[in-house]
Amino acid sequence: MSKSNIHDFAVTSQSKPILLNVLSIDDDEIDRMRLLKTCRKAGLMVDFTEAANLDEMRECLAVETYDLVFIDHNLGMDTGLDALGILLAHEEQVNAVPIMLTSSVDYHIAVEAMRRGCADYIVKDELTVDALIKSVTSAIERRALYGALSEARSSESELKSIFERFMVSCGPEMRELLRRSMMGVRAVKMQARSDDNVDSTLLANLSMFERGAKDLVVFMDDLESVVGAGRRLTVNELRKRIQ
Repeated sequence: MSKSNIHDFAVTSQSKPILLNVLSIDDDEIDRMRLLKTCRKAGLMVDFTEAANLDEMRECLAVETYDLVFIDHNLGMDTGLDALGILLAHEEQVNAVPIMLTSSVDYHIAVEAMRRGCADYIVKDELTVDALIKSVTSAIERRALYGALSEARSSESELKSIFERFMVSCGPEMRELLRRSMMGVRAVKMQARSDDNVDSTLLANLSMFERGAKDLVVFMDDLESVVGAGRRLTVNELRKRIQ
């Protein structure tokens, strides 16, 4: 899928679906079937290919290019991060958009996956039509945004200056606030799940808040990468650069 097609899909995904070549990497056949059914219910037009392990994944990548690649984090003796590394290193899959599927709400797994290049993630227990559409659309839009940023080199110096000042003045406080907020949300969700009387809307809102907080953490990591011209900088390094 070209950049223009990616942008068109992100804007018109619900009203004008286009055919997507999808690869699902998951050792659980039932979960693969569930993903396919959810794609169809969401109105996505997909050519759906399945791989149960890394060897099958390599075979698929060698013969076909993909628009979306859904990667389960638990792959027997391997992990979704291993699969993600293989995908990102494949020179024929540079336009593939990877989305991680996890069986838990482990914050560290989701953030680490996105730090390594995953476009988005979905918790399997929360896989719904709305969640899938949101994830696919936001992942493709994020890819299009990053592509536009990488091409806007004429204003790179000014952007870096703005990012540097933001990360130094607000970064540490925002990270601590987000960390505490997510810890609080997880505690409330755990307690709420044991109470059958809790409104399901409340749990959905808490999950939405938690997701937004994780996205902010990853976005701040992306800003640090942009400021550091491709390498991670510590806050102290940033401070030294603008003094």
